[in-house]
Amino acid sequence: MIFDLEGATVHRSISPRLGFMLSLASAAVASAALLMIASRPHDAAPRFVETGPSVLEQAFAKQKPPPTLDLALPSDVAVEVLPQRVDGIYGPARPAPTLRSFRMRGSNAIVVIAMLPGASAVAPPSSPPTAAEVLSVRGWYAANFSVEATSLAAVRWTENGMTYEISSRSLLLPDLVRLAEQVR
Repeated sequence: MIFDLEGATVHRSISPRLGFMLSLASAAVASAALLMIASRPHDAAPRFVETGPSVLEQAFAKQKPPPTLDLALPSDVAVEVLPQRVDGIYGPARPAPTLRSFRMRGSNAIVVIAMLPGASAVAPPSSPPTAAEVLSVRGWYAANFSVEATSLAAVRWTENGMTYEISSRSLLLPDLVRLAEQVR
């Protein structure tokens, strides 16, 4: 048997408009399906979230936290003592330090300024103090204390809901109050 590969082949008659007609037919079927689905009655999807104020409304309704001090002294008064390097890690692992140490210019006195978020507020005593006992920092009532065993003197005050403390082993109470007034 011999096949004639180069010979006449059977040609089917395909309309040149077949591609256009197929596209038109598929578009008609798709639009009919969409119209049928849209015309059927349907219920709204069940709502699982309770209605209430939006997240943004809640965020703006909250009061902003009171501003806190940056725990810094003026550069002409003291120089910050940088944290020591320990095993390749520098300083406290917090975004904003809650404790800073400063060396006073012109002396070797070290002053530590601390923000004490967990400490109770410093409030004046219920009985009115005498004029000699009144101590204030930045217009807020302050309390002083000292530890004789370590020669530590400290002043603690609460400002805008945050308690702060400034302490030193070599400075006296009047010097600490003067420095506390300069904390920014």
